[in-house]
Amino acid sequence: MGSIIAPIVSILVGGGLAVATLTGVVTSQTSAPEQSPGTINTPEFNYGATE
Repeated sequence: MGSIIAPIVSILVGGGLAVATLTGVVTSQTSAPEQSPGTINTPEFNYGATE
């Protein structure tokens, strides 16, 4: 009985971690510009600047 429970528990825990990771990535990439790492109004790298 114990040999059946361990794989089921690890599948559930692994699935939960995968869903949490995927949710975090999608949320961080689709959040408002103030919260997102990249914004179009203030580019992090200003290529072509001659300052």
